[in-house]
Amino acid sequence: MATNEVAETQRSLDVGVQNQINQMINQENGLKLPANYAVGNALKSAFFALKSSNDGDLIQIAAHVPETKTSIANALMDMVVQGLTPAKTQVYFIKYGNKVQMQRSYFGTQAALKRLSEVDDCWANVVHDGDDFEISAEDDRLMVTKWKPTLEGLDGQIKYVYAVIKMADGTHQYTVMTFKQIQNSWSQTRSKGAVQNKFSDEMAKRTVLNRAAKNILNTSDDSDLVVGAINNTTSNEYDEDQTAKDVTPKKVTDLIGNADTEEPTPPEPVEQAETDEPAEQEEPVDTNTDESSSDDIRSIENMKPGDKQDKDTVNNILDGLEESENHKGDGDDASSTEEGQGELFPPDVHSKF
Repeated sequence: MATNEVAETQRSLDVGVQNQINQMINQENGLKLPANYAVGNALKSAFFALKSSNDGDLIQIAAHVPETKTSIANALMDMVVQGLTPAKTQVYFIKYGNKVQMQRSYFGTQAALKRLSEVDDCWANVVHDGDDFEISAEDDRLMVTKWKPTLEGLDGQIKYVYAVIKMADGTHQYTVMTFKQIQNSWSQTRSKGAVQNKFSDEMAKRTVLNRAAKNILNTSDDSDLVVGAINNTTSNEYDEDQTAKDVTPKKVTDLIGNADTEEPTPPEPVEQAETDEPAEQEEPVDTNTDESSSDDIRSIENMKPGDKQDKDTVNNILDGLEESENHKGDGDDASSTEEGQGELFPPDVHSKF
C-alpha cells in the first residue's frame, strides 16, 4: 500500500509539472526551453535525486505530507524553467522542515545565466595568496586588469574571488569580492557556511557569480518566468525566516506618539507681532517638584502611541520638567533650556498636539 502511494505521488508530480510546462510553452511569447533539453529526462533524474537524498526518500515523505509535495512541485518547476538537470550536477535538493528546496551548483548558475539573451558567457576565478592580481576602473566601471596565478598559490588562502560576465555585445562586466565578504554572505545562509567551507573554491565562485548576475537579471528583457525562477533559486539558500529584533532605544518621543512610519510635520512658523514692550516674565516655579515630576513622567510613559492629549496639559508638564532641570544648574541661562528641550522633544513632536 505504501509503495503504491509513493508511485502515485511521483506520477502526479511528473504529470503535473509536464502539463504546466506545456501550457507555458504554448502561450503567446511563452517559455522557450534550451535546445536538446528533455523535460522528461530531467524529471526522471530529479526523482532519482529526491529518492536518494541524504534526508531520506523525499518522495515517500511527500506521499504523507502535502506541504512537502507542494514544495517539491515548485522546486521541479523552477528547475525545468531554468533548463537544469541533476544529471549534470547542476542542481540538488535540500529539505528544510517540511519543505524541499532546489539549489544550484556553480555549473547550474552558469547554465541558468546563459539562458539570458544578453549573456554570451560567464565564469568566476579564485585568487589565492601569492597570486599577482590588479584591478582598475574605466568609465567608472570596475575592471580586472591582471591576474597571474601561481602553482604555489593553489594551496594558499583565498584572498579574492571575481566573476566575469561576457555580454552579447562583447563587453565584460566584472564583480570582485574579498574572501571576508564571501564569508559574511555565507553566514547569512541556512547552513551558516558549514557546507560552503567544505568546498570553499567552488562555493566561493558560485557566490560571486550570483552577485554579478543580480544587476543583469533585474534589468533583463527576458522572460519573467526565467528571471523569476533564477531569483527564487538564489534566495532559497538564505535564511529569511528569522524575525529581526528591534534594537532601537526607547525614547520619550516614541511613548508620546511619534510614529516612525509617518513623515514628521514641520512646525508652522509663528508670526511675531512687532512691539516695544519687554517680554512678559514667567512666574517663578516651585523647585520642589521631584515627586510630582516623577508622576508626570510616568503619566507620559503610560500613554499609548497615537493618544491625543490636551495641549496645555502636556506643555505644562514639559515646562515643569525643564524648570526642574534648570534649577539644578544655577548658571544655566534660557538658551540652554531651549537647547535641552530640542534634544528631548523635537519640534515635530509638538506639532502633533
